[in-house]
Amino acid sequence: MGKEAEMRMKEEVRALWKYCFNDSDEFMDLYFGMRYKEEINRTLVKDGRVISALQAIPYLMTCYGHVVNMAYISGACTHPDFRAHGAMKRLLKETHRRMYEEGFCLSTLIPAEAWLRDYYARSGYAVCFYYEETYLSTSCLGTFDEECEVTLCRGAEANTYPYFQKMMCQRSNCVQHTWDDYRVILADLRLGGGMVFVAHRKGEMVGIAFCVEENGLPIVKEMCFNTPVVKDMLCQKILSVYGTKRLAYIHEAGNSACPLGMARVISVKKMLTLYAVAHPEEIFCCHLENDEAIPENNGYYVLQQGKCVEGMFPDKVYEEHTIGSLTQKLFYLESPYMSLMLN
Repeated sequence: MGKEAEMRMKEEVRALWKYCFNDSDEFMDLYFGMRYKEEINRTLVKDGRVISALQAIPYLMTCYGHVVNMAYISGACTHPDFRAHGAMKRLLKETHRRMYEEGFCLSTLIPAEAWLRDYYARSGYAVCFYYEETYLSTSCLGTFDEECEVTLCRGAEANTYPYFQKMMCQRSNCVQHTWDDYRVILADLRLGGGMVFVAHRKGEMVGIAFCVEENGLPIVKEMCFNTPVVKDMLCQKILSVYGTKRLAYIHEAGNSACPLGMARVISVKKMLTLYAVAHPEEIFCCHLENDEAIPENNGYYVLQQGKCVEGMFPDKVYEEHTIGSLTQKLFYLESPYMSLMLN
């Protein structure tokens, strides 16, 4: 596709986004200026018109002690005139196929509305990412460290990325952010009037918090810290700057908390192999069928002694799975987490 055609496609996708989501021009300038790329854009075109579109944004994710390639579905939308006719289902199917060919292990997304969970489940997605919202007040933040200094970061946010990346990489089963993505996160935070708070102790960075305000309440969307004392110091500073006595802290949680994101396994063999290595004591036999987008995933698998073997063996009893139920099983006890996804 030539440059002129790429620009026309970008303008069409942006117009469809605006029509479906009604986001501000400022946010769309940010998204289509910093995040949108032609190579991640997927569309359905009818009679020369873009009727459905999404972006499959590549990410890395720590998973079972390894790092895997993951794609995040963003901006999935279909023009109202063409809804309820399978356009998005077809686009997702084509996107999943392409992900498989490009070597991705997982696809993820965050449904904009709760009812969409059932919709995406029909394409193989399962709720796997959860979060918890904890309210903290001045009365429960009593710890203090005189050698720890917390400041509001202004103009030097780029210097915080190495620490942020290091702390995020220490989390198991967690979506990671590249430097380019971090720039988008900071731009979006500034656009929404948010703030970045950093903590230093003896010249070393020991904590960071990303905060926005909604209806007068500070909301900490992500916080990394070396010790619980640093966490308390960050929260105390946030309350002081916002002039409130309470804040909301969004953080990772088990699968009994609030649902956030969904996942779909793209490469079953790769994911089962990683799972087997991480759980060498577990014996798991499954029969996967009905993955229409990626029929290579269908088949019989045996996980035993840290290895994954394909094949049907007469002495084994196989669990029946769809791609969605298998995805849910693989992450059920892992508590995967994602944050700062512009959702």
